[in-house]
Amino acid sequence: MSNDIRIICAENIAISHLLRHVPAPPSSNRTHCPPGFRRRSTLSFDTECKLACALAFIAHSKDDAEHIPAVCLEEDPESGILNVILAVNKASYKDGEDAIHYIEQGFERIFAILASVSVESTCFQDIGKHILTAVVSMCSSRILSRLRLAFRSRTTAKRPFKATLQESLLAVKIVRRKLNNGNLSKAADNFTREAKEVEKLLDSWTQFQVDTRLVEVVQGIRRLQQIEGLSDLIGIIPNQAMAPTARKSLLNVVSKVGRYWELARYLYRTAKISRLARAMRTIPVRLPKEAFDPPITKGYSPDLQSKITEASPRGSQQKLLREICAILNVSQQHAMDRYSNQVMQTVREAKIHAEIQLIAHCELDRPKLLPRVICSSKDACFLCNLCIQLYQKVYTPKSHGRLYPGWRMPCIPQLAELEQSFCQTLGDHFRETCVALLSTRRKVIYPDPNESTLFTLPLSRTTTRASITSKATRESSRISQLPESSQIVGVSDLPAENIANSEKGRMPTDSPPHSQHCTKPIKKKLDDSILAQGSENLRCLTPGESSSVYIVGSLRSLEIQIENATGSDDATYYLKCLDDKEAVEVRGKGLSTQVVDTEHLEGMVTLHKQNSLYLVAKDTILKVSWASGDQRLTF
Repeated sequence: MSNDIRIICAENIAISHLLRHVPAPPSSNRTHCPPGFRRRSTLSFDTECKLACALAFIAHSKDDAEHIPAVCLEEDPESGILNVILAVNKASYKDGEDAIHYIEQGFERIFAILASVSVESTCFQDIGKHILTAVVSMCSSRILSRLRLAFRSRTTAKRPFKATLQESLLAVKIVRRKLNNGNLSKAADNFTREAKEVEKLLDSWTQFQVDTRLVEVVQGIRRLQQIEGLSDLIGIIPNQAMAPTARKSLLNVVSKVGRYWELARYLYRTAKISRLARAMRTIPVRLPKEAFDPPITKGYSPDLQSKITEASPRGSQQKLLREICAILNVSQQHAMDRYSNQVMQTVREAKIHAEIQLIAHCELDRPKLLPRVICSSKDACFLCNLCIQLYQKVYTPKSHGRLYPGWRMPCIPQLAELEQSFCQTLGDHFRETCVALLSTRRKVIYPDPNESTLFTLPLSRTTTRASITSKATRESSRISQLPESSQIVGVSDLPAENIANSEKGRMPTDSPPHSQHCTKPIKKKLDDSILAQGSENLRCLTPGESSSVYIVGSLRSLEIQIENATGSDDATYYLKCLDDKEAVEVRGKGLSTQVVDTEHLEGMVTLHKQNSLYLVAKDTILKVSWASGDQRLTF
């Protein structure tokens, strides 16, 4: 046994991986809005999240599994610059320098173009095309890999996208003859036309392998992605005409390659409305050498039997090990060897993941405005997600749930308390897994996850219906049209930003003081964040400011947070948890445009310029009203 926290941590990681290498299912993290999230800032939280995710996606510019990137955004209030903090997975101090340098150069080219965007810009076709070209040029290696037009060193050769596209054309031709549905027939005709055009563009790139031709390929695949009902059309192709894996691969490539066009447009539109998005610079993370120092292992030898002792009553250690090995279908000697080898490999060769380097950078640098969001090009692994949750100062959107045993914490004093908490929590997890393993008698609970999922980009008011790929997507993507300077977040999956309002060119100011119109709370309660039946609250938010998270109802039926996401004016909001009499009156309105049943909410809600609504959750009804600028709330 060792007393070194780094070795104990490696032991806990190794035994957790031995028991289950996917200990949790893929998940989306909820924003519980820690105090740091509610700070005044120029960027809204939602914009910071989407912008960080967009840049992280672009940062994975090469097919390099060894140096997965992650980014976070740090506002510098003194210089008015938005620092894009960049890190890649690293095993040693000098590891990953080529990857960091390449990403940094690519970012700086994109940021230079974004700096030339103005509020008066009216057409994406002009400067937007330069942004798209810079993005495609930076990510050309990754794009070609996705299209199977480049050699992938870490995997076996896969079928080229062109061959899959040709197979889908034949399959759609067969299906088209039997279609009676007018919408699907139209989708089939549009797919046939656009797919043949993409074929030509791929042939053109093959003859002249230059970035301009690759940009045209991306644009062509984007037009494929825009076909309304595409996923429904591909979904009805029978297996004998096209294998399920081929159909899935087709839609996956179309969505991910089309995403480069979407990101270029998103960066352009964000730069139009946000001064900070026009003033970005890259800050690569380089932790001190001692952060990568391995622990001293002289005289140490991992012992699985001793580790099992921590999870079993006295005298039953051997029995527990025997039962675990039987469930895992391995011999005791094989299990002990696997555990021992993994512990030593983790101690000597483990990587510090990019997300954890960003946390270490923040603790070392101590910025005035701490980044609120950390995003990687892939969903966070189980250990990174656990560490970020324990850190409690930043948010990461998703986790794929897989546990990578070659994972470690940086060796710096500033993270000593976090490392201690992480190690203890992981030890508790190992013991809980032992109990679950013995009770379920199942070696595998969760299948291998998809580690790279696409985040949701906002739709603008100029986006056409044809840009939504299926009926299911269309039904869950209604555009929320709240007033320009206020947004409601925290209810189901409502987004906190409305790009449609953003296009009007309104820019948030740099933390202005509260205006004289900001009103004090109506009632002084013991805890303003809890709204019991009959209680109410009236408050004011400056641009970029967020409220606390309100817990509504005695059964905690609803949680809601208000954010003044865009605009330059203060926003006033009013909340009231209705009493029984008022609730009866509202329920009598039925499914009006003002009444929203949050339990059946699938997407965003269009409010048609209203400034109030009722949120229904079980037996609780919350009235929400808002106003901005010179508008006034009336009750």
